[in-house]
Formats: sequence, structure tokens, C-alpha cells
Amino acid sequence: MKKIVLLAGCALLGVVLTGCAAQGPRRIVAGGNEAVTSMGVDLQDFKNAAGQLTQAMLNNANIANFEQKNGRQPVVNVGSIINKTDLSIDLAQIAGRINEDLLNSGLVEIVANDAGAVAANKEDAFMNDVAVNRDDAADFYMEGTINLLTASNADLREKNYTFQIRLNNRQRRTVFQKTIDIAKQADKAAAIGW
Repeated sequence: MKKIVLLAGCALLGVVLTGCAAQGPRRIVAGGNEAVTSMGVDLQDFKNAAGQLTQAMLNNANIANFEQKNGRQPVVNVGSIINKTDLSIDLAQIAGRINEDLLNSGLVEIVANDAGAVAANKEDAFMNDVAVNRDDAADFYMEGTINLLTASNADLREKNYTFQIRLNNRQRRTVFQKTIDIAKQADKAAAIGW
């Protein structure tokens, strides 16, 4: 009887220890529902907002009807997105996702702003003996900001990130503007650090 109890105890201990063993790395979807959210907002929030803002911009009449009116696709210069929050946000990743959505839409052309493209444009201007090479001229200039508003009471903390995109034409008129709010709320104990 003692042997049976001892064997059962050992088996139970083995099950407990196996269940408590550390899990190794596993694959998840980057920015997906299983991703760690340590700052209240995460990549998935900004990715979703960027996608919604880009789709709204593509549906705007200035972009959607441009080719019909002008016989060519509009050229967009994707400018900077300014982070006015307390977070260290990888804005290059967000701008890259906006670029992808714009290019994959097939509705616009994008002006490249990397150093190689700028140098090639200057070289072309020199080789063609023109003062300014207008090949890089854009019809629209996109810019954006991410702002933060915080609120708290005795038990709760809340952060509201306002992601805004503007599209300006060559005459410096804003022809499109849209804002999406990303709000997160947590009790004070869970909100430590954000």
C-alpha cells in the first residue's frame, strides 16, 4: 500500500513539475492579439489606425478622381509623421505600412525620399543641364502627427492617442484630413509604467 501511495505521489509530482516547466519560444503574429502590450497601445493599434487612415485618404475625391481628370495617377510625397507623445514609437514602421498600402492600392505613385533617389534626381538634372529636375514633383504631400491626452481618477488611468493624417496639394491647401483615436484604459495598479 505504501508503494502505491509513493508511486502515485511521484507521478503527481512529475505532472506538477512538467506543468510548471518554462515554455520555450513560440511563433505568434507580430502585433497580433497574443503580442505583449506593455505600453497600453501596441503595434497592432497603430497598424490598424494607419490602414484606416490610408484607406480614407485613397477614397477621398482628390485622389480617387485625379486620374480621370488628369490622365495619370497622382504622385504623393509621404512626409514625416511627428510623434508628440511620451512613447518611443517606431514611426518608420508606421510610415512604411502607409507606403505599402498606398503602393498596393494601384491608385497613386510615391515619390522616393531616400538618399539614393535624391542623388539620382540631382544627377539627372545635371546630366540634362536643367536647373531643377521636376521628375520628383508631387501633386500631394502627406504629413501626420500622433498626439496624446491622458486622464486619471482615483482608480483608473486612460491614454488617448490621436493619430492624424493630412494631405496637402501643391498650393499648400489641405485637401484631406482624418483623425483616428486609439484609447486604452487600465486600473492604476495595472497601469504602472504607462
